[in-house]
Amino acid sequence: MSNWSRASIRSVSPTPTGKPPISTSCVLNGVLFGCLGVGGKNCPICCIILGQNHMIRERIMKMRWIKRIMVFVGICVSMGSLLAREAAKDGGARDRKPLKVLMIGNSFTGSVMRETPAMAKKAGLRLDIVQCGIGGCPFDRHWSNVEKSGDKSFKPYGIMPSLASGGEAKFPKRANVTDMLVADKWDIVTIQQASGKSAFYDTYQPYADNLISKIRELAPQAEIVIQQTWSYSPYAVRLEKWKMTPKGMYEALKKSYAQLAAKHSLRIIPTADAVQLFRDRLPVDYGKLLTREEISNIKKPGTLDFHGDVVGSSAWKQGRKGKQKDWEKIKLRCDFSHFNARGHYLQACVWLGFLFDVDPTTFTYCPKGLPVADAKLMRECARDALKASK
Repeated sequence: MSNWSRASIRSVSPTPTGKPPISTSCVLNGVLFGCLGVGGKNCPICCIILGQNHMIRERIMKMRWIKRIMVFVGICVSMGSLLAREAAKDGGARDRKPLKVLMIGNSFTGSVMRETPAMAKKAGLRLDIVQCGIGGCPFDRHWSNVEKSGDKSFKPYGIMPSLASGGEAKFPKRANVTDMLVADKWDIVTIQQASGKSAFYDTYQPYADNLISKIRELAPQAEIVIQQTWSYSPYAVRLEKWKMTPKGMYEALKKSYAQLAAKHSLRIIPTADAVQLFRDRLPVDYGKLLTREEISNIKKPGTLDFHGDVVGSSAWKQGRKGKQKDWEKIKLRCDFSHFNARGHYLQACVWLGFLFDVDPTTFTYCPKGLPVADAKLMRECARDALKASK
């Protein structure tokens, strides 16, 4: 029996065996259907000649299944390629190990929780991060709280978890520092001075040293890291009291954090460096500052212009109950020290870039309302601050 490659093309006439000869179509179809070369049963043309129509249906059905399998394989290859490209965009983040981070801080770590979890999820970074904070809490108060840890009913810290692994309910809503240090096997524990004392190193000690020793005792596996808090908006009353500009405050706090880090061989999350880079590059230009009287004369719904700065906000609202005498009154209330929504994004870029050693410019997450050009500049500032800190 001849195979299809050896078959000749000739006119149709009976063969010695009584079978029909091989046609041109038979040779061509042999490529697809595996014709045996002598009017074989695998060729649709031969099947027609032999009256074996059921063979045609059988072969066509097989070809349909082959086509479906090929389409499925093609889809799988395309999806694999797409996932590889997405992983490349985010610096290969999807292959990195999850991190467990405990922040012992105040509102300046509380703001980490605003955009960081969403950005981490978008980038494929598995992050379990927990805020253990008290608003405005400095090193001396943190240490004072540790000294009271013998009283199990003393739980001064609010606990705010965001866990990529789930299970937030395993953490209490209130706790002390010592409780949280042993609540999980932390990879990183962050500390920082309260912003109002960050520029003055004498306020750090001996409390920062004591706190670092306690962390190493209760969580020896964890790396202790310092967040470099940032300088205020030029409208902040404290700057006037200290006779400092925002840049002067930045330079002083940078020096203080560097001194603490050098003493204990700790790394620094360079949040303030990124803020200063952004202010210089945008640039943030306040021009002539308004007086307090001029600010108080702003009519609703007008607000104070912070000229693109990542620090500072204003809104018509009530005050904080128990914190302000006129808290019930709706008026223009200004914040000159905390990040605004723009700052939350910049802080997330710096933190995630630091924690996972990822280039922030590879992040694709951008919250609604933030101009794309500004987001790009922030990612670049975060990248450059991280590079300079290594």
